[in-house]
Amino acid sequence: MKLGFIEKFGSLGTLLVVAACPGCWPLFIPLGTTLGLGALLPFEGIMMNYVFPPFVLITLIGSYMAFRVHQTYYPLIISVVSAVLIFIGFYAGWILSLMYVGIFGLLVGSVASIYAKKQCQIRSVD
Repeated sequence: MKLGFIEKFGSLGTLLVVAACPGCWPLFIPLGTTLGLGALLPFEGIMMNYVFPPFVLITLIGSYMAFRVHQTYYPLIISVVSAVLIFIGFYAGWILSLMYVGIFGLLVGSVASIYAKKQCQIRSVD
């Protein structure tokens, strides 16, 4: 069964969760407003405590699964470092700058993984 969508699902889910919590993430207020996620504001605490960490873990698991396909280290390293930054920032006193870097790092790791998969497919065709 192909599960290549897991990493993308986790990254986009993480982004949507932070966009739905404008009180915690001021940088994502325009994105959340544009997508109409302000309706989720009453559930901000639930989303940050119970939805956000699992999405980060899903992204990390998906990144490892993608690594097993393309065997390129840099997307996996970017994703692992980003997840560690997010969890340090989240559980060590809400260090917002670490979490911002980690969230953008997860997105970069996902894009790098997509690129590595495409390169792997090109090499296998040659």
